[in-house]
Amino acid sequence: MSGVGKSSSNKASSALRSSKARSRDKALTSGRPPLLSSSKSKPASALNPQRSSLSSKRTRTLIRAHHVLQKRLARARAENDMEQIQDLEAQLAASGGLETYQLASTVGQSAERGGDSSRVLVDWLRPEIEARRRGRKKDSTLAASSPPSSLAHGASPPLTPPPLPLRILEIGALSTTNALNMPRLTSVRRIDLRSSGPGIEEADFMTFPLPDSPDGSGEWEGRRGYDVISLSLVLNYVPDARGRGDMLRRTTMFFSRGHEHEQVDEDFGEHVVMHTEPRSDGQQDNGTDEDEDEDEGEQATQRHPRKRGDDQRQSRRLLPCLFLVLPAPTLLNSRYITPDHLADMLSSLGYSDLEAKTTRKLHYSLWRFDPKRRDEWIAQGGKTVFKKKELNPGSGRNNFCIVLDDPDKG
Repeated sequence: MSGVGKSSSNKASSALRSSKARSRDKALTSGRPPLLSSSKSKPASALNPQRSSLSSKRTRTLIRAHHVLQKRLARARAENDMEQIQDLEAQLAASGGLETYQLASTVGQSAERGGDSSRVLVDWLRPEIEARRRGRKKDSTLAASSPPSSLAHGASPPLTPPPLPLRILEIGALSTTNALNMPRLTSVRRIDLRSSGPGIEEADFMTFPLPDSPDGSGEWEGRRGYDVISLSLVLNYVPDARGRGDMLRRTTMFFSRGHEHEQVDEDFGEHVVMHTEPRSDGQQDNGTDEDEDEDEGEQATQRHPRKRGDDQRQSRRLLPCLFLVLPAPTLLNSRYITPDHLADMLSSLGYSDLEAKTTRKLHYSLWRFDPKRRDEWIAQGGKTVFKKKELNPGSGRNNFCIVLDDPDKG
């Protein structure tokens, strides 16, 4: 190649590198992470360039800083310290506020980072999902094999209709593209304090209409209640201990009542709901400051205390259930709460533990709700009030806490 050719090639390469460098600089203006657009109509796919610009370390820093500021703000409000409140609100606004927190959380929970906690939930719900898949397949097979005139000649329709799709309420949803999306098998309602895109309702769970609201505002898709409630990395966002307890108690008010009539479908082999939940027409068919990065690329599972064999999983009842995800340090390194302490709290509300899994960063658990469980707990002398009490003294621990008050003494 001639000297002129080499010179032209070098200039072109230099210009290309310069162009790429300017592009990278523009992606993170002044070193500040990009914010989510306030437009609710912006598709989630438009966020991909921004999401890819946040490293795991930056994600952790943003989430941790946001929780620290929220915790300090809650304390200032409790003390009615107006000067401190204004200062902290200004700091939150300067750091991007809830929009930046949502972006960091979305990046951490992205499938690319291995942080989609809904995949764990789907695995634990596998018996219910497979029952619905087989039920629909069987229904389609029967419909295809039956002559069109068979019903007209007095033939009976299938005795067992396919199970209803799993109704899932995802609280604190950041994405509509997670593992819960299974057409005809699941029906997912997603809410968050601030919607980050289409398909996510902007709502506060603590004021969200109850399924049994007399005005019908709590109905969804013509029915009341949900089979599954997902509370993934939401409880730790609540700034005070009492508010966390109130949120756990409130989850018990959102489950479908039809599970009281659950029966074993011999064709499917699992406990499933066969169109027995109440219809909407009234008729019966019978803050913490710990590392909270959701990047689960290194899934060093530490404990799996309630792991069952496949046979046992197939035969037990799962619904209705609560899926709870917390940063691992909130349970394993707190002064005021332990996994056993949390289990006692949830038992007092009517929950029974089904599954648990702890990775290096997160603690996942699944809990079945049954009002009778609370009655049994009380009859056995179990307590229903859990105050703030030091359980694990020592330095180096965090102050994450959940307080459950007596609901009759508001």
